[in-house]
Amino acid sequence: MADFVLEGRFVLKLGHFRIDVSLHLRNAFTALFGPSGCGKTTTLKILAGLLKPASGVIQMHGKPLYDSSTGLYVPPEKRDIGLIFQESRLFPHLSVRENLEFALRQTPPHQRTFRFPEVVDLLEIDALLERYPNSLSGGETQRVALGRALLASPGLLLMDEPLAALDLPAKIGLLARVKSIHQEFGLPIVYVSHDLGMVMNIAEEVLLMHEGRIVRQGPAADVLSDYVTTSLLPGETIRNIIDVQIQKHTADGQTLVRADGIQLILPRLTEPVGEQIRIELPASEIILAVEHPGELSARNILPGRIRRILQVGQRVLVEVDVGIPLLAEIIEVTLSRLGLKPGGRVFLIIKATAFRKLNMP
Repeated sequence: MADFVLEGRFVLKLGHFRIDVSLHLRNAFTALFGPSGCGKTTTLKILAGLLKPASGVIQMHGKPLYDSSTGLYVPPEKRDIGLIFQESRLFPHLSVRENLEFALRQTPPHQRTFRFPEVVDLLEIDALLERYPNSLSGGETQRVALGRALLASPGLLLMDEPLAALDLPAKIGLLARVKSIHQEFGLPIVYVSHDLGMVMNIAEEVLLMHEGRIVRQGPAADVLSDYVTTSLLPGETIRNIIDVQIQKHTADGQTLVRADGIQLILPRLTEPVGEQIRIELPASEIILAVEHPGELSARNILPGRIRRILQVGQRVLVEVDVGIPLLAEIIEVTLSRLGLKPGGRVFLIIKATAFRKLNMP
């Protein structure tokens, strides 16, 4: 049990729908992944104590939170679990500062993991402190909601896809912040999603849910490659998200950027040399070759080695280490035609126009 942050086995029937879940959570960034209506939100509410199962056991760090055999039921405010919904649920009559301070007061000073100035700086919400929720944009609202959840210093953070309504750049930027919070502070996070691309880019562990059950759990790559059901595989684009620094603007209308030692060529950008930006590269825009292709119109030809090959339904994802890991999506016939195997040497061919700059939230 010491290896797990939380373990649970529980059953709840809602009308004709039945939740019958067995799960264990490690200290990881975990995606609760599955199609709409499979029971993801209900599962989070049970873990947080907002819904009471008909039977079962839930324990956190070995401490029981719910046990139907003894009648034990720890209420939500005593569970040390934070929950962020799709809607922010900020108090509309309180300013941003007052919303944050309300959360801070819920935890005694000696038990606080996060401090007010630290969270304000981390989420870049200093300029928002005197504003009210109805004046905030969607991205600002969710940053404040995240800050309020963190200032309660939870031992586990549950996120019910709170970024679903945001546009892609804002969503990716905030997900990157959430992932960095997990890494820096060791805060275990469960993020509900039905976006395969997000899961592949962000999640370390996956709970795969289908029709009220956790049907598979473990490392993201293993879960998605070992268990394949068509209804669990939406057609969202698989994206590579890369943080880069602008190195040079060329006379022929291009911009050179670097990411962890590799150089990429992009169309001309307006940002100054030295600035950090975030770019997106769809996995489907990458061409694979087993030999150097020679002269091509594509400006980025990156040598690398295959780390792993994931077959998710009819989708084949090849992860290649070119100095940074990049996912390329190919069709199954290409896999066999090129004889691709883990450890094999390949070249990634990428047009400059395949990259897209993402605005930082």
